[in-house]
Amino acid sequence: MPYYSNLKKAMAHTYNLVGMSEIIKEVNCPHCGAPLKFDKGDIIFTCGYCGFTGLFDLSKSFTYEHGMFINQVDVDEVDKIVIDWFAEGFLKPPDLRKKGKIFEKKLVYVPLWIISLDATTSYEGFFERLGPTTPKKNQLKKSYDWVIIARKNAPFPEREYHLGLASKSPFDVSRLERYSTVLNSEIDAEEAVDRTIEEVKSLHQYLALRDVDKILAINTEVKILERNYLHAPIWFVTYEYKGKLFKIYLDGAREEVIVGEFPET
Repeated sequence: MPYYSNLKKAMAHTYNLVGMSEIIKEVNCPHCGAPLKFDKGDIIFTCGYCGFTGLFDLSKSFTYEHGMFINQVDVDEVDKIVIDWFAEGFLKPPDLRKKGKIFEKKLVYVPLWIISLDATTSYEGFFERLGPTTPKKNQLKKSYDWVIIARKNAPFPEREYHLGLASKSPFDVSRLERYSTVLNSEIDAEEAVDRTIEEVKSLHQYLALRDVDKILAINTEVKILERNYLHAPIWFVTYEYKGKLFKIYLDGAREEVIVGEFPET
């Protein structure tokens, strides 16, 4: 695979030039401001510039700027997961497991921003669906790890994708399969945060309208806690059933179908 080999060498060269200080957010000495060298799990540090010794503030997290979720599904295992999915649920044709044939399967590392945040929405309005109109005030407080695909006009079920940040690893080009495709990001952190805030506001307005029939005033405050840029291993599967093609998105890290199209019974 010459293309993959060249890509792997180029990416490895880039990471060698950049160094670990670019992969991990910089942590500075609180005494002189110089960057600290540390290993994962270190609690005590000694600054190599001024000699200051202290403890890392564990109440403030730092994260890898570029992470990945590790693929657990090889080419042959895709078939088993998809065939099992064919048999799940009563809305699918009963013969789908027998007659559904996998037409194509591609492993794509999809770039994602996962924005961790706290959101508080205060609103007031009228409740009138069960009787006399009555004014009502309420507040929503929720925390999210909000997923934004870092591509423009790319099909991906953002809202159906759920994988905790605890499962992420540092991006490692040696963990990429020879047959996989790695997509570059087309959206930076600032745009991802802006999209996240707008989508959270829209969600909270929807939730507020489940509580009141008419909103008079609404305000949402968002506190961004963390920005994580990751690549997720997604199998793009196409299968054929009775002459028609349907698509499935399979999460290679969790070894399960995220969402898929199926024929109407």
